[in-house]
Amino acid sequence: MTHVLLIDGNNIGYASMYVPALAQLRHNGQQTGGIMGLVQSVIRITAMFPEAIPVVLWDGHAAWRKEICPEYKDNRKSTPEKVAVAESWHQQQPWAATLLVMMGVTQIRSADDEADDLTGQICTRLGDHQNIENITMISGDTDWWQALSERVSWFTPITDKAMTLDALKTEAAKDGPFEDPDEYLLAKCVAGDPSDNIPGVAGVGIKTAVKLLRQHGDLEGIARAVETGIAKDKKSAAIRESMELIERNRKIMDWRRAPAINPYQVGLMRENADPEGCIKLCQHLGLTRLEKRLSSEGEWAGIIAKQSESALANTIELCEIRNY
Repeated sequence: MTHVLLIDGNNIGYASMYVPALAQLRHNGQQTGGIMGLVQSVIRITAMFPEAIPVVLWDGHAAWRKEICPEYKDNRKSTPEKVAVAESWHQQQPWAATLLVMMGVTQIRSADDEADDLTGQICTRLGDHQNIENITMISGDTDWWQALSERVSWFTPITDKAMTLDALKTEAAKDGPFEDPDEYLLAKCVAGDPSDNIPGVAGVGIKTAVKLLRQHGDLEGIARAVETGIAKDKKSAAIRESMELIERNRKIMDWRRAPAINPYQVGLMRENADPEGCIKLCQHLGLTRLEKRLSSEGEWAGIIAKQSESALANTIELCEIRNY
C-alpha cells in the first residue's frame, strides 16, 4: 500500500527564511536559505516516513480570493523586512524546484490555484484510490486540518507537531477540542485568519465561536437565538450581524467552495533522480552541505531506493488532475 506526502513547498521554503541560520546563507550575493530549508525538510520528512512518496505542491495565483477579499495576505508585505523576505524567496523558488526535479521528486503546480486547493482536490479523491493507504499533509498551515480524515493526517516540520482526526477532538488541537474538521473550519471562518489577513467577527475567537455554535446548533441557530431574545450576549449579536462576512470567509477558506480546478492549468513534473546534476547545481548555488546527502552514495539515494515503482505510479495517478 502507498503512503503519499503532500508537501507545501512555498509554506516551508518561505518559513525557512525566518530561521536565523538559514537566513544568513548567501552565495554570490544571492540568499539561498529558502532552498536549503525546503530541500533539507523534504529529505528529513521522507526519511521519517520510510517508503512514502513525496509530492511538492506549489502555489499558483488564485486571483479570485483577492477579488473576494482585497486585503487577503496583504500582511505578508506589511513591512520592508517582510517585502525583502518575500522577494528573496520568490527568486529562490525556481532554483528549489529545479533541484527537486533533479532529486526525482514529483511536483505539481496549478496556475490559478494555491497548494491548498490542490491538496483539497487530491484528498477528496483518496476514497477512489484503494491502493493509497494514507496521506500525510506537510505544512505549517492549519487550514489544512479541514482535510483530516481516517486516512489523512497533518505534520508541520516547522515545530514537528502532528495532527490527526482523533487528536483534533482533544486539547492537543490548538483552540480545541473540535467535534470534526467541519466545526474547526466554521469556527475559523467566524474568527478570521490573521495569518492570511482575513478579518473575522470582531471580538470573537475560535474558542468562543465553537462554544456558541455548540450552544445554538449552527450559524442560523445563533441568529435565531439573537432574534428571539434567547441569546442576549454581544458576541452572538456580533455573529448575527456579520453573516455576510462569515459567508465570504467560507468561500475563501473552505476548499469545497473553491472554483473547480482547470486541469489544463495544472502541471505535474517528475524526472528520474540525477545525483550528478544535484551535485553540480549545489555547487552552483554554494550549497556544499547538500552535496554528500544528494550524491549517489548519500542519504537521499538510500531513501528513494526504498520507494517502489508501484507506489510511485499510484501516487501519480492520485495526483493527476483531469476532466472526468
